[in-house]
Amino acid sequence: MKKVTVNGVEAELEAGAEVFPAAGRLMVRTPDGLRSALVRRKGAQTHISFAGRTYIVEKVRAGAGAASAAASGDLRAPMPGQVVAVLAAESDTVEAGDKIVVLEAMKMQQPLAAPFAGVVVKLSAEVGQQVDEGAVLAQVRPLEDH
Repeated sequence: MKKVTVNGVEAELEAGAEVFPAAGRLMVRTPDGLRSALVRRKGAQTHISFAGRTYIVEKVRAGAGAASAAASGDLRAPMPGQVVAVLAAESDTVEAGDKIVVLEAMKMQQPLAAPFAGVVVKLSAEVGQQVDEGAVLAQVRPLEDH
């Protein structure tokens, strides 16, 4: 897959596809032909109208989602991938930074660690499981909440 950057956002294109700007539009060439996408900025949002659908793209402040997930104790998959290790069990006591689940995507491993000291109250990850981005793989609660 080919990677492109549009307005600072990186995305992957299907094989044989390309995107290029043209006077307020993005031209999208695929094996099926050439189509245009209308692009308009509205404040912090970019609206892209393509193939009868409108997509709204917003730049997310780095770490914003991770910070709220860490505060909740939810360990979410940062990308689609496969669970390659589960290093804790439900009701285990963990310290901040203890690895709980290891996810692999594109031959890179991403450990998911406890955001604070607590107890693993839910573990929904299993070795070999394919997960989507954002899936909750484990939940940790502070000791005083358990």
